[in-house]
Amino acid sequence: MHKIAKTALLMLSIGFGTFNMAAAPAAVEKANNILTAVKKAEAPDARQVVFDIKAWTNAKGQLVVGGNTSELAVRNAVVTELNKAGIKFADSINVYPTDRWAQVRIPAASLRTGGRHAAEMATQAILGTPLRVLDSTGEWWYVQTPDGYIAYVPSTSVVAKTPAEMEQWRSARRFIVTSPYQIRVYNTPTTTGVREVVTDLVNGCIVTAVDGNTTATEGRYFVELPDGRRGYVDADAVAPIEEWAAQNFNPDQILDIAYSMEGTPYLWGGMSTKALDCSGLAKVSYFSNGIILMRDASQQALTGTRIEAKDWRNCQAGDLLFFGNAKTGKVTHVAIYDHDGNYVHSSGRVKRNSVDPESPAYLTTPFLHAVRIAGNEGTRGITHARNHPWYF
Repeated sequence: MHKIAKTALLMLSIGFGTFNMAAAPAAVEKANNILTAVKKAEAPDARQVVFDIKAWTNAKGQLVVGGNTSELAVRNAVVTELNKAGIKFADSINVYPTDRWAQVRIPAASLRTGGRHAAEMATQAILGTPLRVLDSTGEWWYVQTPDGYIAYVPSTSVVAKTPAEMEQWRSARRFIVTSPYQIRVYNTPTTTGVREVVTDLVNGCIVTAVDGNTTATEGRYFVELPDGRRGYVDADAVAPIEEWAAQNFNPDQILDIAYSMEGTPYLWGGMSTKALDCSGLAKVSYFSNGIILMRDASQQALTGTRIEAKDWRNCQAGDLLFFGNAKTGKVTHVAIYDHDGNYVHSSGRVKRNSVDPESPAYLTTPFLHAVRIAGNEGTRGITHARNHPWYF
């Protein structure tokens, strides 16, 4: 940040028009106040939208508005509001590209809040997941997941894809893992030895049929991984992706996957059947039914149809229950409702408890409210994978 010259300087035409090279401190403050308002309106959740835009003066005393955003609409809103306020500025706003892609190449890739292994794990993405690449400089790539979550992933966990390659993938014959348990890809149609493993896969991983061939050999499909590795996977552990995507809401499918993970350890940021957190359990279970939820419990709590805590007896199988701070209403935990007050959740491990105060399985963590996902597919934060342009 540089001090602004007190004398009037030459007017220079740049960006969106003429701005005063002797921009007053008041103009910088006014611009930053506008940016704050735009951020609140257009990018309230930093987990979903990058808004790293500031106003400052350069070495010549010129007012500059610059930085990075993940959305063109955000940049346009900034420009519109600054122009409406009569603020003259140099536009140095970078909008991250929308045509750079990658796919996860390992069973469960860890995405972090910063570009270092010591940073907090924000989420995970499983093999085959398409990722929008915001920045791919260096060892850590800045990416966005299909649910909109933004984080950093090691470059070794992903493989870059061109737009053409992604279009080809979306139209290719693909299989998705439907087995609730980890499976293996083997080198040949018949081998099962530990030294014949190409990779393991978890529920929801996506692979491609080699040459479009969906005929099984010795009970296995010949498949290709995102990075080009090939092998054979048991046919009864996967399904054609179009069949998986065509599913209607099925609470039994969702709960079956959740219960299959009973005893699985809790992992902050985890989002695979290997280990997961509370909202990860909800996402993994719903994804098995072809539905993409928001990533975090606090985000999931704002979707669907709300059911008040006192009305818990009206809950239906598959509803999401939210727990947290009774005074502030802050959501810190989510569970999947089954019946008669019973639910399954990830807390220490995946386990069962009850929201019924009369039940011996009752937990005292304050129950805030529930939401119904069923019937709300297609609304904000609840997306059928078949309608997601990154997958189809």
